[in-house]
Amino acid sequence: MRTSCRRRDHPHDFKVIGTWGNLESWQSLEKPFWAESLPEATGGALTAEAIPITEAGLKGTEVMRLVKQGVFEVAHGLGSYVASENPAIEGVDLSSIAPDFATMHAIADAYKPEMDRIFQETYGARILSLHPWPASMIYCRGPVSGISDLAGKKIRVHSATLGDFVEGAGGVTVTLPFAEVVPALEKGVADCAITDPVSAYKASWQEVVDYVFALPVGYSITFTAINNSVWDKLDEESRTALSDALAEMEAKGWQQAEANQAIGVACLTGEGECPWGEPGKAALTTPSSEDEAARQKILSEFVLKRWGERCGADCADTWNATAGKAAGLSVPKP
Repeated sequence: MRTSCRRRDHPHDFKVIGTWGNLESWQSLEKPFWAESLPEATGGALTAEAIPITEAGLKGTEVMRLVKQGVFEVAHGLGSYVASENPAIEGVDLSSIAPDFATMHAIADAYKPEMDRIFQETYGARILSLHPWPASMIYCRGPVSGISDLAGKKIRVHSATLGDFVEGAGGVTVTLPFAEVVPALEKGVADCAITDPVSAYKASWQEVVDYVFALPVGYSITFTAINNSVWDKLDEESRTALSDALAEMEAKGWQQAEANQAIGVACLTGEGECPWGEPGKAALTTPSSEDEAARQKILSEFVLKRWGERCGADCADTWNATAGKAAGLSVPKP
């Protein structure tokens, strides 16, 4: 890591809100960054009081409002959780736009300037980094041999765009906080749920699901955003040090998400080594070429079309010229 900002001429202790304390992004990226990486890189000039939303008792939908109000100076959060305030934010991680991490990385890079513009206008904050989680997949009680088996099932989603995918597959969307998914599956409130395999394992979903359908349907792109007034008060050396350090965290995030994806699946199913504890026994369903074709059909006829209607013509044009170009996709005009 670069060792800039060694002097203590302009120290700053950031007030930071992170993602879920029991999940991987906080544990392996956000917490170590503020507790170790940034202070070490700046000789103690830049430090932080950083807590996850679970410790703060907050919802993912609340974090950017609190940054706008100055309650927190920096936030890590999922774009899908704040997209209700501006549907254009969803554009960085529309369901099924990327079949792999390389494509998703290109999309995120292409859409990052637009994300920054939206955050500036909506929250008075700027985007400093974007990183993914392992690919979101589908976990069910009862057998799932492919997309066709999702028809009629009640499926928990955490974003509007995942809801579009589920409805395109003939399922019924259920919206629940992450902490309520396990009891919902136990009680039959939901038949299936969507998240990444690492989060599913760490939240003990393997105790209530029977099948892992390993079809990537999203990447839970996570932003790091800083309040503009805080950014403007930082000296140039501090801004550079913070930006450089976050660029390293971002790169680690992309590498880690891809590496951990297979480990998460192994931990849920027992098919492979699980370094995090006792593996589950869920059956693994690997998507077929027919499933991948069906996913693309749902993407075209439901996901892109519905998002374009939510976002509007100008928004769709911007997406097509940035993220869409990187993905080789186009949102139809509403």
